[in-house]
Amino acid sequence: MPELADYPSEEYLLLAFRSGDEQALGVIYRDFHPALSLYANRFLNNRAIAEEIAANALAKTWKMHEKLDSYGAIRAYLYKIVQRDSLAFLRKEKKRSTIHQAAQPPDVLTDTPFEQLVRTEFYRLLHKALLELSPANRKVITMHYLEGKSTGEIARELKLHPSTIKTQKTRGLEALRKRLIRPISLLLSFFEIFFATL
Repeated sequence: MPELADYPSEEYLLLAFRSGDEQALGVIYRDFHPALSLYANRFLNNRAIAEEIAANALAKTWKMHEKLDSYGAIRAYLYKIVQRDSLAFLRKEKKRSTIHQAAQPPDVLTDTPFEQLVRTEFYRLLHKALLELSPANRKVITMHYLEGKSTGEIARELKLHPSTIKTQKTRGLEALRKRLIRPISLLLSFFEIFFATL
């Protein structure tokens, strides 16, 4: 099963996608589906429906595969569909439910759609960059920054010296910075495309 790393660049993946290569669709699906599901779930607060909306967005994008001329355009199109379909689902649920207010759009969303989009896309890029780290560095970064464990706790759990943990943490962060520089600049380009098409 091909992965994003099997393609020399996003341009090659785009060419394969535009030519109707279903393996390229699979790669794009695996790259975007988790982040799109998270984005939809911020509106819906229903993981199953969010995952379904994300999958449907990818299916709709596949129908347009010949017309999307850049990886950024694919990304922008996917997020627009997910946002539109999530809001449409909420409107439908609101009409259906006159007795229960639970089906109404959640008022707890304090983030704007733009802020939600930025956060979701950044998580996708960070997750991808974490997978590219060495297993030792990834483990330490995950335990410290995502699980909130101290250097001492990690050292005890992994049976390593605290200085080794600090070194792995430093190396892991440096590797993450290097891996995120280009994707973050591409993310900014994506937002230019996304908002130019609104």
